Amino acid sequence: MADLLLRGAVLALGMAAVPAWATSPPLPGSTGPGSLPSVRAAAEAEGAAARGVDLVAPTAPPIRIGQFGFPTTGPLPAAPGPARAWTIVPSLTVQAVATDNLTNSGNRKSGDVFTTITPGVLVSADTARLQGVLNYTPTARFHANNTDQDRFDQNFNGQALVSVVPGTLFLDMRGSSSIQSVNGGFAPEGSIVTDDRDRLQTTSFQISPYIVHRFGDTATMQVGYAYQWVDQSGDDPVLALQPGQFRPGVQGGTAAQSFTAHEGYAVVRTGPDFGRLALEGRLQATAYDGDGVLDGAYRRLGSVEARYAILRGLSVLVMGGYEQQRFGGTPGIDIDEPIWSVGTRFDFSEASQVTVRYGRRNGFNSLSFDGSVAVGGRTRISGRYAETLSTGALQAADLLSTTSLDQFGNPVDLSTGLPVVRPFSGSFLGSQNNLARIKTASAAIVQTWPRDTFALTLTREERTPVSVAEGGSSFGQRGTSAGFTWSRSLTPRTTAVGFLQYGRSSNDLRGDGTIMSASLTFVHALRENTTATLQLASRRNDASVGNGTSTQNFILIGLRQTF
Repeated sequence: MADLLLRGAVLALGMAAVPAWATSPPLPGSTGPGSLPSVRAAAEAEGAAARGVDLVAPTAPPIRIGQFGFPTTGPLPAAPGPARAWTIVPSLTVQAVATDNLTNSGNRKSGDVFTTITPGVLVSADTARLQGVLNYTPTARFHANNTDQDRFDQNFNGQALVSVVPGTLFLDMRGSSSIQSVNGGFAPEGSIVTDDRDRLQTTSFQISPYIVHRFGDTATMQVGYAYQWVDQSGDDPVLALQPGQFRPGVQGGTAAQSFTAHEGYAVVRTGPDFGRLALEGRLQATAYDGDGVLDGAYRRLGSVEARYAILRGLSVLVMGGYEQQRFGGTPGIDIDEPIWSVGTRFDFSEASQVTVRYGRRNGFNSLSFDGSVAVGGRTRISGRYAETLSTGALQAADLLSTTSLDQFGNPVDLSTGLPVVRPFSGSFLGSQNNLARIKTASAAIVQTWPRDTFALTLTREERTPVSVAEGGSSFGQRGTSAGFTWSRSLTPRTTAVGFLQYGRSSNDLRGDGTIMSASLTFVHALRENTTATLQLASRRNDASVGNGTSTQNFILIGLRQTF
C-alpha cells in the first residue's frame, strides 16, 4: 500500500504542472466541484499536446506520515501498470500498542496495552461516466486495562464525479472523516490521540450538481449549487487548562461545532481566443445554519481576475471585486467592502511554479505565497503562506473544496499537486469553535535518492480570535514546528523510517510549551500482500505553567494484509 500511495503522489505532482502562459484548462476549474486530478490531467494534457509539450512528473515526492508515525512512503516504486476502470483493494490491519502513559498526564501516569483492528477498502473508478476514489479505514480499539477508553474511530476520504449528461451536467460528491486532538501538542505530520477525552471526530460531506457550457474557444461557464454538512464532536470536547487535566467545570473553550451550508456559484473563464490574457469572473453566495458564530452566518463574493503572460514563464495577476460576510458571536463580524489583489506568477518549468499575491479580503490586507520548485532531478522545495478568517469546522469544509484525491486516496493540494496533511488530523494547536484570523506558513525540502528519501519541514500557525460564541471563551494561539524524516530501503523488502520533531507553542491561557517527538519504524514485506511493522516512538510535552510536563513512550507491532 505504501508504494501505491507514493505512486499516486508522483502522478498527482505531474498533473498539476501547467505554466501560466498555457491555455486555461476548461472548467471544472482548479478548485471546487469537479476538480479531480483525473479531470484536471485530461484538460492539461490536451493543452500540452496542442503546444507540443510533454508533462513530466517530478522525481522528488513528499513524505507523509500516518497515524502513530506510520510511514506511507519509501523508495520510488516501479511505474504503475495499465489503468483499469474499477479497482477494489480490501485490507485488514491489526496493531498492538503498549504505552506507559495512556492519558498523556504529567502526574497520573497510567500504562496500558491496546489493540487496534482496521478493516479497509480502497476503491477507484475511472469510467466514461464516473471518476472517483474512496479510501475507508475505520478503526476499533480495545484496551487491556482501561476499558472505558475503548472506542471506534471513523477514517475515510472519498470523492467522485458523475457525468449525468456528458459534457453538460455533472454531480460532484466529497466526504472525509478523521480524528484530531482537542488540546493539541502533536507533530503536524502525525496523530497519536490515545486519550478518548482528548478526541474530536471531524466529519464533512459536500454534494454539488453543476452545469458546464462552452462557448467555443471564447469562454466556459459553470453554474452550480453545493450542499455542505460538517460535524465536529467528541465525548467531552473541552480544551483543558493544562495537559492531562480534564475536570468538570475546567474549560478553556469548547471545541465542538456543527453546521450545514447552502452555496450557489457561477464562474465564467475565457478560452484560447484571448491569447495571453485570461479572465475569470466569479459569483458565490453561502448561507450557514449552525451553532455558535455560524448561527445565521453568510459569505457573498463577486470578483473578476485577470492574468496576462508578459513573457513565457512570467505572468501578472490583478483581481477586483466585492464581498459581504457576517458571523455571529461577540462582537460579531460584519464585512461589507471591496476586495482586491495584485500578484505575479513565475513558471520556471513544467513542474516548478511560484505565485505571490498581496491584497485585501476578509476585512484585512494580507500577503499570500504558494510555490513548488524542482532543483535538479532529486530535490524539491515548496512553501506556502496564507491568512484567512475561519473556524475549525469551516477549515474542514474548505478542505473539501481546495483539495482532491489521487487514484490511491492521497489528499492532494490542487494548487501545488502536493499531498497534504489534513489540518484536523495532526493537531499542533488546541481546537476551538470561535471565529479566528488564522495565519499559516509552511516550507519543505525533500530529496530523493535510489534508496533514501530525506524531508525537512517547517510550519508556523497563528490563531487570533475575532468573535466568540455566546457563553464560550477563546484565546490566541501560536506555534512553530520543525520535523525531519529519513526513509531508507534497507533491503528490497525492508524499509526503515526515522522521524524527529521539535515544536514550540504558546497561548494566552496556558503559556508557553515545547513538544518533542521521535520515532523509528521498520516495515518488512513478509510476502507480496503482507507487511509487518515495528515502531518505537516517544513524545514529550513541557509546559511553562502548572504541572504540565508529560512523556509518552510507545511500542507498536502490526500486520497488514491486502486481498
